[in-house]
Amino acid sequence: MTTNKYCEDCSGAFKSSRKTQRFCSTRCANRHRDRKRRDIHRSAVTPASKTNAPHLKAQLQATKRQLECQSRSCQRHLEILQSKLRFQASEIDRLEAENAEQRLSINRLQSEVARLMRAQRTNVQDLAHIAAWLVALAQAKGVALDPATLEILSRRGWNPTKRQAGAPRP
Repeated sequence: MTTNKYCEDCSGAFKSSRKTQRFCSTRCANRHRDRKRRDIHRSAVTPASKTNAPHLKAQLQATKRQLECQSRSCQRHLEILQSKLRFQASEIDRLEAENAEQRLSINRLQSEVARLMRAQRTNVQDLAHIAAWLVALAQAKGVALDPATLEILSRRGWNPTKRQAGAPRP
């Protein structure tokens, strides 16, 4: 449904292609919009705008209060985040110090374990040597070993009654 309309900008009649069309062309619509903007700008600058001054001033103050409120809220949030960050940094420092102490303790314990293993190995070798001499001496002298000693030697896999390979004959 197209009817003859009157263009608001160029004061001419035109046929509209839709119900909401107010201008005959895009160019007329743009000129109308630009003219309206200029008029608003002029009225804001001219003394006639003083009649709207209380309303604008109240609106400006309300906007200012809103911005200040948002600024305070952001500042509080920033302070909370900075506080959390400082706490986490001090916690990291504490954990790093604790970690260094634990590494030192681990190193000390590892060296102590290595020392004890060396000592144990030496002790086992010494005891094996003494046990071999004991068996050899007992066989050479023809003395029988007591049952407790025989039990210990058999637990270790030695059978003093058998002749070991390479052992000297009496």
